[in-house]
This record gives sequence, structure tokens and C-alpha cells, in this order.
Amino acid sequence: MVFSGLFPADAGEYDDLRTALEKLKLNDASLSFEPEVSDALGFGYRCGFLGLLHMEIIQERLEREFNLSIVTTSPNVKYLANLKDGTQEEVQRPALLPEPKFLESLMEPIVTAEILTPVDYIGNVMKICEEKRGKYKSTQYLSKSKVQLIYDLPLGEILFDFYDRIKSGSKGYASFDYTFKEYKESKLDKLDILINKEPVDALSMICSKKDSYHRGLALCQKLKELIPRHQIQIPIQASIGTRVIARTNIAPFRKNVTEKLYGGDVTRKNKLLQKQKKGKKRMRTIGRVEVPQEALLAVLKI
Repeated sequence: MVFSGLFPADAGEYDDLRTALEKLKLNDASLSFEPEVSDALGFGYRCGFLGLLHMEIIQERLEREFNLSIVTTSPNVKYLANLKDGTQEEVQRPALLPEPKFLESLMEPIVTAEILTPVDYIGNVMKICEEKRGKYKSTQYLSKSKVQLIYDLPLGEILFDFYDRIKSGSKGYASFDYTFKEYKESKLDKLDILINKEPVDALSMICSKKDSYHRGLALCQKLKELIPRHQIQIPIQASIGTRVIARTNIAPFRKNVTEKLYGGDVTRKNKLLQKQKKGKKRMRTIGRVEVPQEALLAVLKI
């Protein structure tokens, strides 16, 4: 299953969201949901779907049939965490991943993908599969113009843009199907995003060790464009555990407090600047940054 968090944009619609999900479950037994609390988004539900298409259909029905405005976190798959005490835990979202000191290894779901494509586009399709950490299995020519490629791919890698890229790389001629194979131990990292030095659990993700730096850097740059400026400087950081791997800053608005000065001693100017500095320091300690829905969806575009 693919898991995603659904949260009401208005906290007062929490009960309405629960009622709507219960009604949808009456004629869709494959939908599952349970209550969830997020530090960034408040109270909502963790929902399980049979793929991204199923998730989009449920979202559309909630908005059209029940007139709900919902905030959706990035979809993710279920991982298995092997702990040092010999036990195993299911991890349905990155925020629930045990700390590294307790974690022995992490297992991710692997699927067997069957891709049918014209012969002319074999190179493009194989390149996309390699970028998604795919493991080549076999090639079978079905005719002079059509070929079947078999790859083992991590399910978490093909959630977002894999199908779109396959279609683009084959000019729309390729088709793609997959079946679940097994859970396999992999080298993975939990990537956390901190906004104004506060972790945002809705933006956390589990990704490959070799991709973590590039994803963290790209996500910081994207959030810098989407989060509005404030009166104070807002640092955006990507971290793995306690190690910050990427950082960018949103510049503050600047007010010219010395504009009305018409002369006199320089100490007058310095006094006003020091007063402004103290005020911004106080704002930094009590200020709260609101993250727009577009920023939460930025994870999908990285």
C-alpha cells in the first residue's frame, strides 16, 4: 500500500473529515485510515491507498462530494526496521523511524516491473530505471519492433514521477506494470527538514544514502522560493540525524529605521539600529513560520 497523511486545512473540519472517510470506506474496502497527529499540521488521518491513482481519486471525492479543503503529505511506502534488540517494526511514515542508535538495518519493498516499449526507446527506458536504483533482470523481444524489459525496482522510487518519465522517454508508447516481490535490506537515510530550526515532520522522507545530499539541497532551494519572507531571517536546513547536509536562508524584510534622521551624532543612528536588532532577536525566539501547502507538495517535485 501507499500511505499519505490527510489533514483538514481548517482544524474545525476534523470531524467532517472522519465522517467523509467512513462513508467512502463503505463502498471502498481497500481504503484504510487511522488518526494521526502532526506537529506541523495538527490532527488528521493516516490513510492507506492501492497506489497513487487510488489516492488521487479519494482526494478528489473528498473535495468535490464533501466540500472539504484538505492538506496532503507526500505519499510513502511501508518500511521494515530491524532493531538491535532483535525485534522488527513496521515504519509507515518517516517520523516514526527509530533513532539510529537503536536501528540495526532498514528494509524497503522491492517490486518486479515489466516495461513494454518500442525497440527505439530501449536506451531511454533503461537509463531511467538505472537512475531509480533498478536492477536489470532480462530482455525479451516480443516482435521486431516491441521489447519487454524486466527490472527489480524499489517501490519508494517509482511512486512519484517514474511513470511520467517512462512515457516521456518513449514518446508515450511504453507501458508499465509491477508486482510486489519482497522486502530487501538497503542503505537508506532519514532526511529531515528544519524550518527556523524546528523540524517539520510532514516534509521528512526516507531516501537512498547516495541521493540524500542532492535531495536535501534541492528541497531547501525549492522551499526558499515557496515560503514567504518574514521580518526575520528564516534558515532552512536539511539534516540526517544531527548532521546538517544543506542549508539556505530566506532573507528578512528590511526597514530603514534611520530614514527620519536628519543629522546629529552617529550614536543616534547606532542606538536605533541596536534597538531594531533587539526587536528582531525577540521575534526570532517567539516567531512561528507558517508553511504553505505548495511547500508541502514541493517534496513531490524534487
